[in-house]
Amino acid sequence: MEQPKANWNDDRLDHFASQVDKRFEQVDRRFEQVDKRFEHVDRRFDRLENRIDSQGEHFDARFDALQQAMVITLASILAAFAALFATVNF
Repeated sequence: MEQPKANWNDDRLDHFASQVDKRFEQVDRRFEQVDKRFEHVDRRFDRLENRIDSQGEHFDARFDALQQAMVITLASILAAFAALFATVNF
């Protein structure tokens, strides 16, 4: 009486194992699709990084010009105060 039950369980476990294998194959296929999408995203980020690197020199030049303008403005304000102070005291 125990023998048919054991065979029934073994058959069910074999069937379950085959179903699990099929599911893992499906998961592997999905991961391949995800890997392809990540490769596409990586290429897009590489292009973006190259654009940012090429624009870096342009931004550096603009910040350098801004710094020069600020220094010249500060020197002009100090010279104006010095001239004002000199005219008030004489």
